[in-house]
Amino acid sequence: MRILSWFLRLVLFLLLFGLALNNLEPVTLHLLFGTEWRTPMIVLLLVVFALGAVLGVLALMPSWLRHRRLARRGTDTPPPAGAPTAAPAEFPSQPIDRPIDGV
Repeated sequence: MRILSWFLRLVLFLLLFGLALNNLEPVTLHLLFGTEWRTPMIVLLLVVFALGAVLGVLALMPSWLRHRRLARRGTDTPPPAGAPTAAPAEFPSQPIDRPIDGV
């Protein structure tokens, strides 16, 4: 299993390395107030990917913290206010010998 894990890591590294080698052309990113940033395209792609990952983690952080706090208390998520509570289902004590759908 360890060999398979290292093999997959090597394949992923080689694919990303090939992507980097194919995207070395310089690009210009025009920012606000007339400023611009010139960099190889792979750097720009990696920066945008990292920013997206950081924003995704920040967007999920309140939910993670709420679930962590509830897990420490040992309680499930409380039902929303005003939500109707379902009555427990009543099952017959004896098996049903006839078809339920009436066919």
